[in-house]
Amino acid sequence: MNAKIDRPAKLAEPALRNDPITAERYISDEYFRQEWQRMWMRTWQIGGVSYQAPEPGDYLVADLGPESILIVRQNDGGFRAFYNVCLHRGTRLLQGPDGHASKITCPYHGWEFDRTGLLTGLPNAADFRQGDPCGKLRLVEVRCEELFGFVWFNMDPKAPTLKEYLGATVVEEIGSYKMEKMVRVLNMTAESNNNWKIITDNFNEAYHVQVLHPELIPYIENDGDVCQFDLLPNGHNRGWFPAYHPAVQYQGDKVGEPLNFLMAEWGLEASKYVGREALRRIRTDIQKQKRALGPGRGFKHYEHLRDYQLTDYIIYNLFPNSVITVGPDGVQLLRPRPHARNAEVCYFDHWWLVPQIEARKFTPSPAGGPDLPVEDAPLEVVKYGEKSLGRTADQDLSVAAQQQAGLHSAGFRPFYMAHQERRVQAFHERLNDYMARSEQLDPDQL
Repeated sequence: MNAKIDRPAKLAEPALRNDPITAERYISDEYFRQEWQRMWMRTWQIGGVSYQAPEPGDYLVADLGPESILIVRQNDGGFRAFYNVCLHRGTRLLQGPDGHASKITCPYHGWEFDRTGLLTGLPNAADFRQGDPCGKLRLVEVRCEELFGFVWFNMDPKAPTLKEYLGATVVEEIGSYKMEKMVRVLNMTAESNNNWKIITDNFNEAYHVQVLHPELIPYIENDGDVCQFDLLPNGHNRGWFPAYHPAVQYQGDKVGEPLNFLMAEWGLEASKYVGREALRRIRTDIQKQKRALGPGRGFKHYEHLRDYQLTDYIIYNLFPNSVITVGPDGVQLLRPRPHARNAEVCYFDHWWLVPQIEARKFTPSPAGGPDLPVEDAPLEVVKYGEKSLGRTADQDLSVAAQQQAGLHSAGFRPFYMAHQERRVQAFHERLNDYMARSEQLDPDQL
């Protein structure tokens, strides 16, 4: 690894078709139904954090739209995943988000399955005229793989492997952050009154930052001509945002908040940096300080990172809905999930994972408020507006319901976007490719 690389390698820009983006995909129940069959059931999804199920028989429950997926740690240390439904009369087997079960037992009639999904016991076996189903029936299995410290699942038995789906760039670059050694210290889910794609669109562009997130301007670049946006294979994309670096819109020639505080943490005196040229040096000076001081402070994870990764934020939008934002001292997962039945409601997940640093028991919270203990956080479920999801996330969701309402207007026209919003265009074109497929998954072949 060449640590001195200053930014991600720029990739060739693929041509886009400029498909029109209409309101139907956000408000139509029929579109919502077809989207589930043609896209959601064919794409890889994050089911949970691996370390939450460390022992055989430990399980995770992942809810996505109308489905619930049961992910179980096996005797050999791997995972297997199943539709979370009893083969008797369709009852959900286990409730989430996680737990342990020596046997998977249906709460309705007591059918028992082992952790491989095989039916091993049930009441009144002799009463089944068609024959005792024990040892014959199995829970319907779902593709399952482990990567980045997450367990992923895919309902399509013919789907490519997870690494093929993500592509080499994503696997290598996200992998360098060693997320499997991190702990999730924030675990929030909010119900929000908008289609899931409104949130996905938001994370596919930075054009809104100067309006919705002005507090980021003093220390994170957002300008479309300075940042770098790359369209990756399979509908994924990457956005690079240099940090410890006042944005183009920043008006001052002296260091402002919170950059002066961040500089002081690494032994740099803000008063010595005056003028635009000096302000631009802060980023590389911070990188040098982190290289020099980081190991002594217990920041051993820096040794895996390139220079730009010591300061900058890179947002990986993984099609369709997983947004992994990596920074030098933590990783966020920002993820909208579809509602089971309502096209105009979604669930928004906010996870924050941090490295475990010796003698560091607390870490700053991206959701505001007091520092968070460096330990696994329990799931907290709220409705948007009941509790802060973090200043930036709150700001993003603050306009989501307004946009959802506007999409119903007779005055709405297909999106009219700037070049820097091309990741939004690429996302919808990839979605269109899935929606154009006429075939659907046959439940009998699962």
